[in-house]
Amino acid sequence: MVRVRGAAASAAQSYSLLNRAEQALLRRLSVFPDSFDLNAAEAVCGFGDIDAFDVTGLLGSLADKSLVVAEPAGPALRYRLLETVRQFAAERLAEAGRDEADAVAAAHCAHYLTVAETAAPYLTGPEQGKWLGWLDADLANLRRAAEHASGIPAGTAQVLRFGVALRRYWMARSQDEEAFALLWPVLDRPEAQADLELFGAALVSAVVAARFADIAAALRLGKQVVELARQLHADRLLIESLAALCAAYYYVGQPKRGISPGREAIRRARMLGDDVLLGVSLANYLLCDALIDPIGAGPLFTEAIDCTRRSGDHLFASFVNNGVGVQALRAGDIPAARAYLYQAAEAMRAIGDTSLSVTINMGWVQRLDNDPDGARASFEKALRISRRNGDRYGIANASLGLACLAADAADWQRAAMLHSVAQAFLDPTGQPWEELEAHYRQDSLDQVRAHLGPEQLELAHAKGTALSFGEALDLASVKPDRA
Repeated sequence: MVRVRGAAASAAQSYSLLNRAEQALLRRLSVFPDSFDLNAAEAVCGFGDIDAFDVTGLLGSLADKSLVVAEPAGPALRYRLLETVRQFAAERLAEAGRDEADAVAAAHCAHYLTVAETAAPYLTGPEQGKWLGWLDADLANLRRAAEHASGIPAGTAQVLRFGVALRRYWMARSQDEEAFALLWPVLDRPEAQADLELFGAALVSAVVAARFADIAAALRLGKQVVELARQLHADRLLIESLAALCAAYYYVGQPKRGISPGREAIRRARMLGDDVLLGVSLANYLLCDALIDPIGAGPLFTEAIDCTRRSGDHLFASFVNNGVGVQALRAGDIPAARAYLYQAAEAMRAIGDTSLSVTINMGWVQRLDNDPDGARASFEKALRISRRNGDRYGIANASLGLACLAADAADWQRAAMLHSVAQAFLDPTGQPWEELEAHYRQDSLDQVRAHLGPEQLELAHAKGTALSFGEALDLASVKPDRA
């Protein structure tokens, strides 16, 4: 506490020695929750009594006085305020009056909306890794900007634009629940439909995010946006919405119903000659078709892989190779499954991330290949990723893998509790277990029931269900005893 007070006193003393322009810039810089670049500082802080051209010199002066930290970031610099300084500056901004604070927040939101929309066209091609990395650096700022827009009635269109621009980013970084939480409350606002094409594109983003957050909402919104796209005669929007609806049917456990919209999306994408849209459409359709016609799905997987190679879409290359790996798992071809999952993992590494689905599926491969330590490492890694992103669906699947490993090690009580934890995390999403996971789960539960008996299994299930969120994650993270 003494240290904090000392830091605040030091900031106050330094602030009193600044000229008026330096004081104003420091106040305004408090709007940045994390690091920022020079362009952002000029765009956000350069108004009123501070000219944008003067920001560079003022920023350098504040850095010289140790009120701003300058750090190399590639060929340029990024800046940040120490938290104690930022809090002090935020207090001064509040004291300066509502008009200045509102103007800074609005400028911050507008700038980072521009950042998101500038990056969006590059998130589907070969440079997507570089652009995703740039968005990573500004993630805290993007979140703050979107939250600002969602908190004001006039920000509805901005929230929808963030939803459209960041769709690929959220997918690549497994931030579905966060994305859905941002978009869902805004979609029902009367002003949300002022621009129907924007509204439709944002609906597609909501459908994609809701598949792992609220599958019932994904299905409802998917049907809504398909109907809207047909009314607007918007070809690209219709392809995107049909593909998203197809995937929603898969995740709700109705793959046969996903066939028709999936086929239409593929047909329209082929006619349009767009490899990115075709790759997306094929990837989503194959979720359903690979279950219903696994032999016939083979040529479509090949076509999907070819599409992603031509477009340089590493994200969907990962999705498609992961899908082929799952097909191989279903067929019991462990070497082929491992090879395709490696390719899927490589595609994700090209965009600077790790795929949650690939990590979990690799865990199943390792388990079937009699490598329990490797499988545990994969499932625990998936658990960490899911916990970091607040992804209940991912936590459920990682916990299921750990439950099966506990049963393999004859740790029956822990296995039973982990199975209940996995189910408890899955239930709020409204999704059933996917076909492969459902098979592994049932086989494992049958073993647990055979060794514990129905009454002990029920008791263990009750204990697992009663665990708090943190306790459940702790249970999943503890290495099981070996029998």
